[in-house]
Amino acid sequence: MKKRKEGIEMKGKGKQHTWLKWGMALLAFVISWQLSTTVHAQEKQVVIVGTSGQTKPMDYFNDKNELTGFEIDVLKEIESRSDTITFQFETAEFASLFAGLDSKKFDLVVNNLGESGDRRKKYLFSLYPYIVTHNVLITKTDQPDNLTVADLKGKSIAVVPASPQSQFLEAWNKENPDDAVTIQYVDSDPSQIIRDVYSGKFDATIYATTYVHDVEQTFGIQLKQHTIENEDQIRQPGSYFIFRKDELTLRNEMDEILAEMREDGTLTKISMKYLGQDDIQLTKALIEKNDKLNEENATTSDSDTAQAETNETTDGKLFVPSLIPSIIAQLLPKLPITLLMTVVSAIIGLGLGFLIAVVKIRNTPVLTQICSVFVSFMRGTPQLVQLFLSFYGFPILVEWLSQQMGVTANVNAIPALVYVFIAFGLNEAAYTSETFRAALLSVNKNEIEAARSIGLTNVQTMMRIILPSALIVALPNLVNSFISLLKATSLAFTVTIIDIMGQTRIIAGANLRFFEAYIAVALVYWVMCLLIEQVAKRIERKLNVDL
Repeated sequence: MKKRKEGIEMKGKGKQHTWLKWGMALLAFVISWQLSTTVHAQEKQVVIVGTSGQTKPMDYFNDKNELTGFEIDVLKEIESRSDTITFQFETAEFASLFAGLDSKKFDLVVNNLGESGDRRKKYLFSLYPYIVTHNVLITKTDQPDNLTVADLKGKSIAVVPASPQSQFLEAWNKENPDDAVTIQYVDSDPSQIIRDVYSGKFDATIYATTYVHDVEQTFGIQLKQHTIENEDQIRQPGSYFIFRKDELTLRNEMDEILAEMREDGTLTKISMKYLGQDDIQLTKALIEKNDKLNEENATTSDSDTAQAETNETTDGKLFVPSLIPSIIAQLLPKLPITLLMTVVSAIIGLGLGFLIAVVKIRNTPVLTQICSVFVSFMRGTPQLVQLFLSFYGFPILVEWLSQQMGVTANVNAIPALVYVFIAFGLNEAAYTSETFRAALLSVNKNEIEAARSIGLTNVQTMMRIILPSALIVALPNLVNSFISLLKATSLAFTVTIIDIMGQTRIIAGANLRFFEAYIAVALVYWVMCLLIEQVAKRIERKLNVDL
């Protein structure tokens, strides 16, 4: 009995030992797997991807504020198949994407990008396009069929600055001055521009067919598409991932995975999901063209690059200071537009701001409350938002008023400058009203009483006593507001106004020299501010202001 009991105990211990061995093995496996996963994750290269996030259905933010779209899904699929790549997405406006690539903020950029100008000389393209789309001329359905650019002579065509479409139209106007079109630069997403064509704000635009399909489905509208005969001058069909020149290894790995995705049908599935059609098939001509281009880039020797630099070319150079004077010369013709916006908006702001200040000082019933809400709103919202509200909101208001009054008003005929004057003028009024209010309250009341005692009327007292004294106090703040207004006019480019900032982005988009262009425009703004300061100092000396 005792031996049997000992046997049972030994057997139990044996089982425990076996379970312990299995447990230890399992624990060792888990630890080993976690360590390998950690090391593997640490080995992955973080690749920064630049995109605008505004080119639906290629890349955009969904209802959950998540970046999604055709290009994003393609990149996520590449990441899931790669052992060495993990993507991190950064958004920037379209015109800044290549500037980010130059400054190494981005490792690659995606935004339905294709051939344009000298992009291949400066950047590295994926071997083949991941999607093949075509650019078309887009108009309202009431336009004739098969329109050409020449048929739109004098008409407005909206495009994004620094885009292949804008460069195509700029070249067209230069080569065909008798058939020139009116280029309207709009720093907006494709869907908004296409809808503006539908509403009649612009006569036409040029965009890829994928955008038209998405806008028509999303907003339930119909537009007409016209084939562009010389489409290759805009860009070769196809969109590419564009890398810095030093990211050859990254490019090659992504190309291999893209080829697998095209072969196993994954790329087709993503295309059907976002575009409703299979736009990823490559033609023989497109393959041969890209093979030739990549072969030419691969055979470019270092001696050729050195010789090019010796011959004073700007190709391949990171920074070319000698370009800055020539860019400044190209900006100066647009300086009057910038000054016009600044001066007119300042006049509106000064006049309205003074009235608001008087109303608030006198505490006029109802008007005081209205003015307080106005000032609070204008000071509490961004100027860019106010500009968009003016540009898109005032036409709706005018149209509604015209309907109520039974008259017809063509809101699309109102120049964009009017909306800029309204937005900046109202914003300036909100700030100058507080400046005037503080200055008026600072005037010595004894001086006012003395003026009245000698028989001066209220108007005479205001013009001869109050305003001169208040101006001495208000002048420094008014000068600061004027300088801020001058710099704020750079936002006007977002609503089709080509000022010095707009011209800067057009130039940078054409030559891809963003850093040099931004230095040039910074110098222009700086010089203008210095001149304003000098004028202000002369006025201060004339008024005997002791600062």
